[in-house]
Amino acid sequence: MQEIKLNGYCAQTDGPLLRLGTWGSYGIEQLKILPGEGWEGLTITATFVTPQTSIRMVVGPGGLVQVPQEATAQPLSQSDPGRIVFAGTAQGVQRISTHLPFLVSDHASAEGGTSTPTPGEWEQYVQQLTAVLNHEVPPEGLPGQVLTKTKDGNIWTFPSGGGGGYTIGAGLKLDPESNILSVDTAEIVEQDNTRPVTSAAVYTTVGNIDALLATI
Repeated sequence: MQEIKLNGYCAQTDGPLLRLGTWGSYGIEQLKILPGEGWEGLTITATFVTPQTSIRMVVGPGGLVQVPQEATAQPLSQSDPGRIVFAGTAQGVQRISTHLPFLVSDHASAEGGTSTPTPGEWEQYVQQLTAVLNHEVPPEGLPGQVLTKTKDGNIWTFPSGGGGGYTIGAGLKLDPESNILSVDTAEIVEQDNTRPVTSAAVYTTVGNIDALLATI
């Protein structure tokens, strides 16, 4: 992986010239962009410009950017090099830009199938965001499950006494099989029982009192 340092209006590599392999090769070359003075906190794009086309790539997390297949589709020499144009934007306004020439080595013709074109800039943003969300939030769980943060990451679990950011207190109960939360009631009236009493229990108790009064 080759590194490119951005400082002010200058882009530099460790070697005298940036070489992106041989023409027709793609899918393995990555660049690591190191933003310096004037580039901190900006959204950075790298536009690969050749005599045939130009492809804008979004510099992803960690400063990584994939070299698009269009950039290495044809050989590029010192007399007719390609260029990577770096641009830094913030709030939709371009703040700074610079460019760096690159070469692509020549070789004899090789047969091969047609490759898939590089996705557009917006699709790249969506792919990067999707990758982040897929990593941080697992796919949707089963009905009744809640997203729970654990030491091993976010997982979907059924609510329990201490999960999901809340606690099931006195007076409530959770059926683990049906995942139904209900009131924890008492079926009879008795001393020191603080649970709510069902209407059936009240009806029975009142009936017993009426029966006792009738005997007096």
